[in-house]
Amino acid sequence: MTKLLLRAALPVAVGLLVLSGCDSTKSGTASPAGSASSAPSSEAPTSDAPGSASTASITDPCTLLEAADLGSYGEFKPPQNTTLGSARVCKYLKKTETASDEGMAVGVGVRDDARPDQLVDMGAGILDRDINGRSAKEAPETKTIGCTLALPVGDASRVDVLVTAVDSTEKACQVVEAVAKAVEPRLPKG
Repeated sequence: MTKLLLRAALPVAVGLLVLSGCDSTKSGTASPAGSASSAPSSEAPTSDAPGSASTASITDPCTLLEAADLGSYGEFKPPQNTTLGSARVCKYLKKTETASDEGMAVGVGVRDDARPDQLVDMGAGILDRDINGRSAKEAPETKTIGCTLALPVGDASRVDVLVTAVDSTEKACQVVEAVAKAVEPRLPKG
C-alpha cells in the first residue's frame, strides 16, 4: 500500500517542484493575438522572423502531446490541464494495475516568460540537447528520478517536457527526449 501511495504522490510532488522551479518577474495572462473570427490583417505574418515566435498562441498545452505519442510506454489516463506557478501544464499519468507496475508521469509545461537557459539544475547538471534541429536544455533529476527538457520558442519563452516516476533517471531522460521529438513539430516556429 505504501508503494502504491508513493507512486501516486511522487509525480505530483516532482511536477510541482520542477515546473515551479523557474519564476518570472513578469505577471499577466497570456492570450492569443487574434481569433478565427477576427478580420484579416494587412500585416505580413512575423512567425518566420528569427526569435519572433512565442508560446502565447498555445492556449491549451494538451494540443502539444497526444495519447498516441505515449503508446509505446503503456496506457495512460486522460490528460489533465492545470496551472503550476506560471506554467500552463498538461499531464498524463500511466495506468497501473498493481503496486509493482512501473508508473510514469509525463507533462508538458508552457512558459511564456522563461528561456531554456533558466532551467533549474536538479542535481545532475544542465545538458545541451538537439531535438529535431531545435537546441534544447535537459535537467536530469537524480533524487526523485525524473528528467526535464526545455525547448525554446522564440527568444523569451519555452515548453518543458517532463517525465517522472520511472525506475531510473536514465530511463526518464530517454523517454523525455522521445516525447520531446513528438512535441517539437507542434511548437511555433521562428
